[in-house]
Amino acid sequence: MLERAARGLYKEDNVKSLPKNVVLKYFQKEQSEEKTFYQVRKEVRDIVHFKRFNLMTATFPFKRKFDFIFCRNVMIYFDKPTQQTLINKFFNHLTPGGYLLIGHSESLTGVHHQFKYVQPTIYRKPE
Repeated sequence: MLERAARGLYKEDNVKSLPKNVVLKYFQKEQSEEKTFYQVRKEVRDIVHFKRFNLMTATFPFKRKFDFIFCRNVMIYFDKPTQQTLINKFFNHLTPGGYLLIGHSESLTGVHHQFKYVQPTIYRKPE
């Protein structure tokens, strides 16, 4: 799945709901055997990295902080103490003003955190 995501190749049906200006700016149209595909432009693919790592490691293996962390529908499988540990790691690896996006079936209720609530599933690290 990581290789597939890194390719950034989508069927025409997958991008038709996106605004046309977004498609024109971030995708390149490709034709293959009577099928139309859209590939994320190279300049975007070059700045987005897909890597596999274990959330349970003592420290995350990243050198720089993130502006966004997407951790959707993962924490529901962990107990509260493990969720607490993850939330602290996420907070420490976000830039000030960065966002944490979690799944709709998840909540930070019952977990002590310093994030500011933005709206359901979206939290922001104070600046």
